[in-house]
Amino acid sequence: MSEQEWIASPPFATSLCTPATLHRQLEKLSDWVAELRYWANDEAARFDAPDKPFIPDTRPVPSDSGALMGIAVPSLFRTWMTLRAIRERWDWIYRTYEDEWDNDKCIFHRIMCVKMAALVLNIALLDPETLEAKQEEERKSNHAQMVDALKQIGLPDKLLKAMGVVS
Repeated sequence: MSEQEWIASPPFATSLCTPATLHRQLEKLSDWVAELRYWANDEAARFDAPDKPFIPDTRPVPSDSGALMGIAVPSLFRTWMTLRAIRERWDWIYRTYEDEWDNDKCIFHRIMCVKMAALVLNIALLDPETLEAKQEEERKSNHAQMVDALKQIGLPDKLLKAMGVVS
């Protein structure tokens, strides 16, 4: 891959974004993630990232721009805001590490942008019920991981119960 491809920015959703424009931005984001996924997973493995693969496969973006018409406005807004945040973060990384693009800190920030983009692609087109179920599943998983971490550092069950962490 050429250096220009490594630096290619994710798409930016402007304030004039419509559902059709947002759909095109998601298509571009999908291509951007596909270009960087293998590199990001290799780098994440080098950093001993917990998830294998760190950047999951993403849902394909339907070719029909009408796919977003069944998505709730708050979800569209969240997708729009996240697209903007990813691009703003990428631009910050570029400005901060322009001369140190292969620095480990820079690489970490870059793979986190790719990870966030992959997550957006996996939830952007979900119907509200599926999205809510997925969020609840993730909340339970995060809670279980937190309880395990607190137990590993030696907090007794009695204290965890007093803190309201476990019932």
